[in-house]
Amino acid sequence: MNTKDRYKFEDNGSEISFMPDYSSLSTLRWWLGVGILAVPVMYYLRNILSENILTIASVIWGVYMVYLLWDLFFRVPVKYIFDKREKSIYRKLFLTKKIMSFDEMTYFINDESGAYYYVIGKKRNQFVKNYRISNYFSGSKASRVKEEEFLENILYPVLDVLDIPINRPQ
Repeated sequence: MNTKDRYKFEDNGSEISFMPDYSSLSTLRWWLGVGILAVPVMYYLRNILSENILTIASVIWGVYMVYLLWDLFFRVPVKYIFDKREKSIYRKLFLTKKIMSFDEMTYFINDESGAYYYVIGKKRNQFVKNYRISNYFSGSKASRVKEEEFLENILYPVLDVLDIPINRPQ
């Protein structure tokens, strides 16, 4: 899967849009299948296991499914739209919300417990409210390759539209 497919990147001339977490959709579907298959297994084991163990397994399964469904419905479908005509940036989940204009935007790398990712935010309060626009990257060789692909195929075209100067490696 190439980078543009992984981020569902679209450039139709008047706007650029992409979904930062789109690549995790297939993985989440598999984990949803595993969670659904766990129900008949727990039902079959209800007479074999003690009531306390079955209760603990049910609670763990419930937390697992809530977290999984939360990611599936509220994290993966988030789309960022960079509208060239209105010079505005929108975040779309169920409703489209304007988050900032082009001249207010800045981008930076946020480092979090050994992994880092690219975020955008308003220049005045980028550390208070920001939006993650990339997957997590680490220092591994494969991750550096994915980061370079993200920069070349996603971030640089967005920054070109915003007229933000870029220090591109030669």
